[in-house]
Amino acid sequence: MNLSNIAIKSEKLHFKLENKKTKDGMTDYEMVVTVRFVFDSPDSGEKYIGFITPEGGNDEWDERDHFKDFKTSVNGKNVNTTAYRLTDFIPKDVKQLDEVKKYFKEYDIQKAKQEAEYYKKSYVYYFKANFKKGENVVEHSYQYDGSSGVGYTDFNYIWSTISKWKNQKVDDFEVIVEPGNALIAIPEIKMKNGKVINWKLVGEGNMDYGYKDYYNKDGQYRTLYAKLKSGYLYFKTKNFKPKDEFSLVEIIHLNGNYIFPEKTEKNLKFKDSLTQKVYSVKFLTADELKKITDKDLKIMRNYFYAVAGYDFSDKKLKDYFSKFLWYVPIGKDVELNEYEFEIIKNVNKVINDRKNEK
Repeated sequence: MNLSNIAIKSEKLHFKLENKKTKDGMTDYEMVVTVRFVFDSPDSGEKYIGFITPEGGNDEWDERDHFKDFKTSVNGKNVNTTAYRLTDFIPKDVKQLDEVKKYFKEYDIQKAKQEAEYYKKSYVYYFKANFKKGENVVEHSYQYDGSSGVGYTDFNYIWSTISKWKNQKVDDFEVIVEPGNALIAIPEIKMKNGKVINWKLVGEGNMDYGYKDYYNKDGQYRTLYAKLKSGYLYFKTKNFKPKDEFSLVEIIHLNGNYIFPEKTEKNLKFKDSLTQKVYSVKFLTADELKKITDKDLKIMRNYFYAVAGYDFSDKKLKDYFSKFLWYVPIGKDVELNEYEFEIIKNVNKVINDRKNEK
């Protein structure tokens, strides 16, 4: 865990969300991560390198819950990796900490203890690399299930370890996020120079920023939201020194526990009172149902088709759903799950009952 005399000339990160079907027909995603480093070594020899995982899990996490199929190559040759708990590498006594302090201008023991506590469940993939003098290419790839909440999944990546390499920066840095058709949120990421990562969209879809409430001194933080029809998001810069870690949230259900801002900077919404009634239509009273117009029932019946990206021919429906960031028409052939069909059935019952009354 020492400051290395090896510099990172370039780093290219690629995050790709791949969808998979769960047993109940819901769409879930896992992250496929590929990383390509180009290091500049002042000498040749055997180096020991560790790749830290974003978070910990239980003792069976590796092949079941979080990370799968971790592969590493050095200069085109595959190498064996071993996973250790990160705390195995944290200095255990004051003498060791004093040795570590030599490598940092500003390093305090309290901070070391806080980092050890934060990362104590994390693992590090540890491997030997035969470096030659000059440029060396190290590549990683793995699949990552993330950490699930109700209606969303967090995917994280630790890149602050850049500070452990010579000059504590990456000369040429690029990150690509390929979300497929998933609705994603990326909290604003700051660099040590105070600038923020400014994402660019290559392709088609909706992308905008909103402010989420957060329990810190600032009260809120800015978050990028994106729903793409095709393409990817990317960021590229020179002399990359990250302050914040990378975090991406895949929002699976709009009625889950993820808290949305009221609207985005371009006044796009995520929810309104009508679309939220869709989920509870079965439990509304007769008086409450009377207040819902025929026009509103039509919108409610088509809500899940809109979420799935149905390209409506009906202009009124298309105009209504276009006020939501997540509405990105992809075509007529869209898939719904059993849960969504059940709710549509409840709305159809209200519509049919109303027709029969007339």
